[in-house]
Amino acid sequence: MKKILITMLCFGFGTTLFAQKFAPEVKEGTTLSCSAFVSGQEFPLLLSIKKTASPLIMAWSVDGYGDGTFQMSDKAVESAIKMPPTSQPALGDTKLADDETFGMISKAAYKSLVDTKAFVYNGMTFKLKESDSNPMKMGGKDLDASHVVAEGGKMELWILNNASFPLVVQTAGMPTDILVNEIK
Repeated sequence: MKKILITMLCFGFGTTLFAQKFAPEVKEGTTLSCSAFVSGQEFPLLLSIKKTASPLIMAWSVDGYGDGTFQMSDKAVESAIKMPPTSQPALGDTKLADDETFGMISKAAYKSLVDTKAFVYNGMTFKLKESDSNPMKMGGKDLDASHVVAEGGKMELWILNNASFPLVVQTAGMPTDILVNEIK
């Protein structure tokens, strides 16, 4: 009986440790060290959350190119359905439309992902990739992110599992692909 109890306890503890994934908090002051890939070239990109109250302001900086901000309204953060179609951001301040977000999906899209395992953005349906044999890692730890694939499989997103700030931590198949390497 003791052996069975000890085995069950060890199994439960081991399963808990194995299931743990890294879920960084994203808030005002958070910085994201990223790599941006444009036409086969890699560029260092720094993103930072400057303000979370309305409007949400995400600053960006690329060495040798410049810097700027993206401003997102409360309505965009809550219910946007698209990302701007640019491969290169405009210098200075960019105020996005009420149906656009940058660097994140809206809370409504994330809720749809959780509830139905799919959401629509930029007119494309993204579906959860249920079994991901190669989970995204950050700092040597598995990142708590959902991997979604657009119908047709040409575009992929990895989204931080955070209902209050569903940050896109990696993209594939976009004009500019981004990989978040570190969140501080």
